[in-house]
Amino acid sequence: MKTSRFIMLTFLSVSLVFLSSCKDDPVEIVSPYIGEYTILKATLTENLTLMTNEIGAMTLVAGLDITPMIQTALLGAIECEPESSLIELREDFSLYLGCVGTMDELDGGTWEEQSETVVILNLNSTAIPASSTGIVLTVTDVTLVGNILSGETTVPISRDMLVGVLAGMSGGQLTLNMEATPVAVPITFEIELEKQI
Repeated sequence: MKTSRFIMLTFLSVSLVFLSSCKDDPVEIVSPYIGEYTILKATLTENLTLMTNEIGAMTLVAGLDITPMIQTALLGAIECEPESSLIELREDFSLYLGCVGTMDELDGGTWEEQSETVVILNLNSTAIPASSTGIVLTVTDVTLVGNILSGETTVPISRDMLVGVLAGMSGGQLTLNMEATPVAVPITFEIELEKQI
């Protein structure tokens, strides 16, 4: 009797070792891009020509700081100072807009990490009220160094928004030629986002 219990105990012990060692749980990879970000800087990477009523063509040269314009275009749906507005990339691939220091948040769409260097932001019409379908931003050459996420993208800026941008840049001296300007003007720029820690 003791021998059969000993054999059974040995058999169960060996079985447990084999069964537990066969289980291979996949390692869950979490994106390094998950987190809350503020727009730190946006710089034109291609010249942008706007048609004005007063002087005709006006070229904004590559290298120009367009941070306030991009903060307003991408984060204007949340009531917050532009420099305090947040883009939150969540682990479930949802994208929310918020404001530093408040609990206010807005469902802004979704995001996906297409590769280590390409991130796609699917901003819905709640996030971008000027667009009935929202916009898709493909950010390329993405890097995350320390808490700075950077990359390049193209954003369609509405003609109505450009009216205010041109007026602000010229101190009210220039107005946009609405007939010569498309409904949306693509603007290519480098963006730097600062991860909130």
